[in-house]
Amino acid sequence: MWLKRHLEGTLWLASFGSLILAAQTWAVGAYLAVMAGIFVVSTVVVIPLHFYRAWRRLRNVPNKRAYAFWVGLETLFAGGLMSAFILGTR
Repeated sequence: MWLKRHLEGTLWLASFGSLILAAQTWAVGAYLAVMAGIFVVSTVVVIPLHFYRAWRRLRNVPNKRAYAFWVGLETLFAGGLMSAFILGTR
């Protein structure tokens, strides 16, 4: 029950915590590869989870129009940022 309630926060902590831990070390090789793996996996899971939960909350908020507008903008900008990262690597 606890993990289901706090899954998103735990994944955000793992995502940003792995970056902080990787920046705080002098080690190279396997340690940084593990930190990079944790960052990639947790980020790939938490971003869609965040938007899924945000859109599911739409039916429970009192001001649906404003909430839908802001979550829609957030989704649009996040998709644009991810597209820029993907197209920028080519």
